Amino acid sequence: MAYAWSSQPAAKNEIRLEDDRPVWCVSDIHLGNGSHSDIFMRKDAFLLELLAQVRQSGARLVVVGDAIDFHQSWNLTRIVEAHGPLLRALSDLADTNGVIYVTGNHDDDINVYRDILRFRVCSRLWIGESIAIQHGHEFDPVIGPDMAGSHRATRIHHWVEDRLHTFIRLPLGDFYNVGNRFGIWLAYQIWRAVSLRNQGLRRLGFNELAARSERIYTHWIRSEVGDPVGMTRPALSWAASHGVKTVICGHSHMPGNLVHEGVRYCNTGSWTFNWAQYLRYEGGEFTVKDWISGREYRDELYRPLLDGDLDHLDFDRWWRNQYLGWFRYRTGELRRELGVSK
Repeated sequence: MAYAWSSQPAAKNEIRLEDDRPVWCVSDIHLGNGSHSDIFMRKDAFLLELLAQVRQSGARLVVVGDAIDFHQSWNLTRIVEAHGPLLRALSDLADTNGVIYVTGNHDDDINVYRDILRFRVCSRLWIGESIAIQHGHEFDPVIGPDMAGSHRATRIHHWVEDRLHTFIRLPLGDFYNVGNRFGIWLAYQIWRAVSLRNQGLRRLGFNELAARSERIYTHWIRSEVGDPVGMTRPALSWAASHGVKTVICGHSHMPGNLVHEGVRYCNTGSWTFNWAQYLRYEGGEFTVKDWISGREYRDELYRPLLDGDLDHLDFDRWWRNQYLGWFRYRTGELRRELGVSK
């Protein structure tokens, strides 16, 4: 089956479930075509183990968006060839325990989930009256308002990574390679030019146009240091304003389980690269763990953000602190000295 880009956004609909069974959540699996640029990294056996545990426990499975990386794979046939047994297991689980799919920003072809894999598909899932589950791109201040632009950028990004046979990603310390180091340097040179342009725009009275590019760059570099895609605070604010006690999201790929000002925020992490996170909800308790390592996540990754330690940060400040010359960066060099850089 050839894959054709869909230009129609997913329907906005909600599903409500009774709080009567355990629920397991995974998100941002990003199944690709099995090539070197497939960021799922061939963890099929591990996810099959998790699905078997879900089935055995009688739980429901909720996939919180971005299960298939349409932008990387280009063709559905290649995804099936690379991950056929896993897709069959998901479809079988949908027929027994039930699988609910919450749409994400990479989900161009909803028919794959609804008609082929037989998932129940929605844009927001409620468990009982006070637990809301949605992918989270709706809270992203850049991607949320500009899905079409994000899709174009993502397709170009995947193409570049595929041609260079290397990953160009944040956080920089996790991908400290020549391509990524040069890419960050090039981004800063572009930023310098954009800053000069913005000075001119402000003199001409185009303040909002200048501010928009600055917001995008700040959003981008804050993802480097622990505020990925800037969605955590907007998600907490939305929950508080709607009387939601717990909001569960994916999208940012940063796992966590925290309570802030009376609202619980859980992020299901991802199954990209070396990560394999999931959330389990049972008996009123929330647990976020990594399936492979067994590590449990609470608020440790989010504490600098919630404490305000990142509020002052922009690209210039980050650059002055990090850049050591000759495409070297403080964080990456330290990780390399410690032997923890990829």
